[in-house]
Amino acid sequence: MRHRIRLFCLGEGRHVLKHLMPLAIFGLTLVVFLYPAPGARKTAWGAEPVQAPTFTLPNLQGQPVSLGEQKGKVVLINFWATWCKDCVREMPEFEKLYQAYKEKGLSVLAIALDKEGAAAVEDFLQKEHLELTYPILLDPEERIARNYRLSWVPVTVVIGRDGQVIETILGARPWGSEKVMNSIEQLLNTHGKD
Repeated sequence: MRHRIRLFCLGEGRHVLKHLMPLAIFGLTLVVFLYPAPGARKTAWGAEPVQAPTFTLPNLQGQPVSLGEQKGKVVLINFWATWCKDCVREMPEFEKLYQAYKEKGLSVLAIALDKEGAAAVEDFLQKEHLELTYPILLDPEERIARNYRLSWVPVTVVIGRDGQVIETILGARPWGSEKVMNSIEQLLNTHGKD
């Protein structure tokens, strides 16, 4: 009996919480991703298509960039942060993909979620020697990330030429690999064309 009581005292309770916390976080993550937002359409995998939430964000130069400007293109929206090592590894891969297919209708929009804003992102890109030609947009308040119901990075949302979400990809991928490039080319050639 005495042993059970000690499990709930503060000192011992931290030990129990340490082991239960990852399980609780996983459970909450599942609820966030699988439970539809109030007023949202039902969006189970393979169900009806979902229109991508529109947005306008400033780029590193302070100019507004809108998802609506990408109409008719296949768009990869990559949510990232300077502190995310997987995000950093993906960036040259996105550049390779963008250079290969931008003339065929591919757009890449990288949305930085860093709270420090443009100066921190520019310093980071310079420090990492990343010369990227696709737009880097700023969402320091994570407003757009919340609209897309995201809770970690990296996440890439693939949007078809018709403005509908094709897929949401959690985690880093080898975007410049032959397999992915072939998939993107097929997507550019088929999706959204009449």
